[in-house]
Amino acid sequence: MVLQILLGLFAGIGLGCAFFRGLALGTRLTLAGDARRAVPLHLLRLGAAVAGFTLAAAFGGAAALLGMLAGFQAAKEMVVRRAP
Repeated sequence: MVLQILLGLFAGIGLGCAFFRGLALGTRLTLAGDARRAVPLHLLRLGAAVAGFTLAAAFGGAAALLGMLAGFQAAKEMVVRRAP
């Protein structure tokens, strides 16, 4: 159970970093007026997050899912603190 939580935590940190970096890039593209590249990026980002959490729930159970959520939130804090 502890291993599932740790694996979920590390997977959540990785997924969260990619998600929030993609959010920053998509926001910059949208503000620059490049919606043709921003919209697919947002869809890809959301699809990856849904797929990641679905896989964690399906194969790891509640422990992995909670670990992944904690890692995702930790990644948000890390990425927001490093934002310019």
